[in-house]
Amino acid sequence: MLGIDIALLVCGAALLVVAVGLAGGRLGRRAETQQRRLQGEHNAELEKRRLQERCTICGESIDPAHDLWDAGAWWHRGCYREVVR
Repeated sequence: MLGIDIALLVCGAALLVVAVGLAGGRLGRRAETQQRRLQGEHNAELEKRRLQERCTICGESIDPAHDLWDAGAWWHRGCYREVVR
């Protein structure tokens, strides 16, 4: 009887380990999917912002490090100089 009890205990422990492993794998995939979705949303927001950052005069993309923000819009330095003259 003691041998049967030990065998059942070992089998139960093995099943528990397998169940936890499967659940952990599922949770890991779910977390990875969630992370990918959040990264996609972040990338979409950056792309949307980049597309909105266009020169008011010529409509071409600007570089925020070199171009100007004035009167609620982006301007290339050259375009801005032409308008101000």
